[in-house]
Amino acid sequence: MDDADFDELYLDLMKEFLSTATPVEWLAVVTTMNYDGNGALVDWIIKQPKLEPAVAKALYWYQQPGYLQHYATPDKVPSINRAGWGRIHALAQRFEDGDLAPASIGWDPANDLASPTGNDKHPGYDWTSEAVKNGEAKWEIPAAMLKAVPGVQPDIYTYVDEQGWEEGMPPHVQQALDEAMKEDDADTED
Repeated sequence: MDDADFDELYLDLMKEFLSTATPVEWLAVVTTMNYDGNGALVDWIIKQPKLEPAVAKALYWYQQPGYLQHYATPDKVPSINRAGWGRIHALAQRFEDGDLAPASIGWDPANDLASPTGNDKHPGYDWTSEAVKNGEAKWEIPAAMLKAVPGVQPDIYTYVDEQGWEEGMPPHVQQALDEAMKEDDADTED
């Protein structure tokens, strides 16, 4: 199985899974997946009508907008990061337009429980600390993106551990990918 076929299978499996997934599962995907080479899935998630504020906000911060604040326009962004520029601005636009599904879970960019710190007083990572300040930014992160989404914030770190997830994938997706690779290996050995 070549890389393109593997990527297509992965994307199809994840889209199928997310079509019936709970908001907690959506949040688990965006806060634990490997973003390298996952642009097609990220683009698909951003366009979904059932995208909730907690998931959208987490996806925004996991795209590292603080890094992109150093560039005034997309053409100034290094080509390898240019798609990320478009993604964070598309997510911010959905917030501004109120174009998100109603919130059923919370998420706080200043206290992300999916990225534990080990500090009892501040248990989750503070993504907002990465925002560029003091006039060094070429553009400002919208105020709405700095605020917590009200509601109970699921403990994603514990959830994915207890459910056996790997790199943003539930076990059945990982198993299907593993089986496809084994089948392909067996076919090439014959």
